[in-house]
Amino acid sequence: MKKKEQNAIHALLGTLAVLALLPVPVGAQEIAAGVNDRIRVRVGTPLVARGPSGDVADNWFTEARLPDGRFRGFTGTGDTWAVDGHHPYEMSSPGVKVLKPGPPGSPSSCGQWIQHVELEGKTLYGWVHNETACNYAKGQTHSSMTMATSADYGLTWKIEGPVIAGTDPPAAGKSTGDSCPATVKGQDGYDYAYCLRNGGQSWNGGYTFIARAPSTNPGPGQWKKLFNGAWSEPGVGGKSSPVDGLGVAYWTTTHQTISLNWARGGLGLQVSADRLHFKPVFSQPLMLTAGGDWGRKDGLELVSYPVLIDAQTGLNQLGDHWLLAYMYLNPGEGFDKRYLIFRPVDISWSRSPSEPIVAEMLTHWYDATHHDHWATIAPVPGNYTSYRLVAQLGYLMTAADPAKPTIELEECLSKWPGHPDRILIQKGVCETQDYQRLRSAGFVYSTAQPDTQPLYRCYSDAEHAHFAANDENCNGMGKREALLGYDLKQ
Repeated sequence: MKKKEQNAIHALLGTLAVLALLPVPVGAQEIAAGVNDRIRVRVGTPLVARGPSGDVADNWFTEARLPDGRFRGFTGTGDTWAVDGHHPYEMSSPGVKVLKPGPPGSPSSCGQWIQHVELEGKTLYGWVHNETACNYAKGQTHSSMTMATSADYGLTWKIEGPVIAGTDPPAAGKSTGDSCPATVKGQDGYDYAYCLRNGGQSWNGGYTFIARAPSTNPGPGQWKKLFNGAWSEPGVGGKSSPVDGLGVAYWTTTHQTISLNWARGGLGLQVSADRLHFKPVFSQPLMLTAGGDWGRKDGLELVSYPVLIDAQTGLNQLGDHWLLAYMYLNPGEGFDKRYLIFRPVDISWSRSPSEPIVAEMLTHWYDATHHDHWATIAPVPGNYTSYRLVAQLGYLMTAADPAKPTIELEECLSKWPGHPDRILIQKGVCETQDYQRLRSAGFVYSTAQPDTQPLYRCYSDAEHAHFAANDENCNGMGKREALLGYDLKQ
């Protein structure tokens, strides 16, 4: 399954060959066009929920709330595991294997991944991605979707039958078939599945399409694909038309479908009022990431399978407090060390005109055993265990302020032997000082602005380690080296 999410993210821009089907809600045009002057987005500290492991986070994460108030999520890599937690972001219980690959020659012979769940009454519906005829080393697999039901909230499943399948047979060295990474309840009586034909690979005849079924009965025989502006083709074996976004959630505040896509420098946010045509909410990234490759040759971090769920309910029906869930690989590490990450995303509608739209939290962690300080916007394996949280240092902008002088900061790692020295420094310095650049950390102001605070680069002589602080005395943990700039207090 390794290649699917890369194709799902990078190959979404299909031909605009479909018509708008639904009216645009009041205010939606302004948000979709990216000119709304009130929205403020703050992305908080990432939490490592599971990992490192080779058997998690090879799918788009999904969860449901249990009758006792806990939450049950589903993750896996060919096998699907149920994992529980007391909060939507926790997911710390031992995993229970609930699905495994089917018998040889079956549509699921290479694996079964639960991509989405919905609770209807006491029945939990599961959208299951299947693969067969796979040769991953040569980029070959064949996908389809089945519907499964569970009467015990996802611990055991009954496969009801196929719901989405393509028109192309398996082919050597290619990704073929239809699969649906995300399903979104449309608040109009239908569930809408966002799917990929032939892996979404444009060079392989692939694209993103949409299908729907009644929310009360999303089983086999109920699905229709959108083709030439009409819901006219069967889900299994029917034709489809391209749409230009991979919807992952429904934003109840604005009555829009949300799509996550790559923006310059990181992960971007798009919305659609008609489920078919997506436009950026803002031009800057929602979250910065280095964009590492799937061959793991460039040594950079890798972010994939990004989805949005509500921070309170765990559903992909969103208010204004979200969780961004995704798979993460550390720089230099392989797929045997996957992590499942949750990151809070909070929306405010009272931004002042001069206030930056999007910013990410910078956090200082410390591992006393290894004398390791870590100031980062990225996930920290061992968070709250081997690493303790020293301070949340404020927010860094994900793009430069066009009206005021800013400085881009980068996170870098020492190349010399011994325990690592992680440094936060101005862009372009790392490579000249025997450090490896890991990622852009974001932008700070050159001079003090309203609601900003100083950000200092600090150094501990005793531990031979750099870190960052808002206090010019470096919280008593070292000495001040330089003023990096001014970041946002909120």
